[in-house]
Amino acid sequence: MSNIFDQISMVAANFGNANVYREVLDEWLAFLGGRPGEILVIDGGSDLATQEIYWDLFRKGVIDKLQVIQSKHPENSKNTCYYQEHAAGALACKPYLFWYKIDTLPYRKGHEKWVEEAIALLDRPDVFAVSGSFNRDNRHHDVMPGWFATQHCSMNFALMKREMYMAAMEEGAGRYIASGSRGENPFGDPAGPGRFVMEGSWVRYMHNHNLFTLARYEDESWTVFHTNLTGEKLAQARRDNLARKDVKKYMNAANFSVKGDYYAYYGQPLLTPIQKIRIAFGLSPAGPFWRAVKKSVHGPNPM
Repeated sequence: MSNIFDQISMVAANFGNANVYREVLDEWLAFLGGRPGEILVIDGGSDLATQEIYWDLFRKGVIDKLQVIQSKHPENSKNTCYYQEHAAGALACKPYLFWYKIDTLPYRKGHEKWVEEAIALLDRPDVFAVSGSFNRDNRHHDVMPGWFATQHCSMNFALMKREMYMAAMEEGAGRYIASGSRGENPFGDPAGPGRFVMEGSWVRYMHNHNLFTLARYEDESWTVFHTNLTGEKLAQARRDNLARKDVKKYMNAANFSVKGDYYAYYGQPLLTPIQKIRIAFGLSPAGPFWRAVKKSVHGPNPM
């Protein structure tokens, strides 16, 4: 493998964030450490300002493959984002897929050989992907010093073999994809879990085949933070991340203190101790009883 980066397709489905798109893309390229074999972008109906950035980067040869969609197209909605997400992986042509998101902020100082190390890990028979952009506790077990295994995988940041990706999608949603995503969604209502066709397929495949995603324990020299922010809030979070502001609070989901069905997003406040107690109580056996009492007193929540 003379040029390891040439074996990688850098892929993403994107929507908006024109104000920071170029800067964050450059930071992902710096994080990767070399020019990948191709950069592929599938848009999800962004405004013209975002599309102009794409086309400028395409004309300059930065983006190699680009697909845009009209904002009013029937396949364009938050609940059907997996249309564009699956296309991003399916249109790639290199042996490895590097998934990233513009609202996820990478930082790396040192670790120059991390790609070679990650690709070597992908050859292990128990490995589905290499990732680490987790904002709550998803650990399964420790693998080696500095790495843990999980049966979660996120498009916010992941490196995987393309053949593994295609196998997971075929097993998890092959018939649904073959129907043009017009048949029965294997993950349920698109307004709920059914919009996570991609990551749902990956998780199901890992469980079915006893595979794991390997993730690096974060420190100040290596972090990948999902923000779930847009616009100026995302721009400010990017500036703070580069300045290493408050990063310790968010490393691997606040040192794995974040559990349950809530998340720690960099650039957004962490839950207070009182909020954590309330959520824990709501998830406990007493939660349904307490909600029934409140409903009897206050009536149902307004729609």
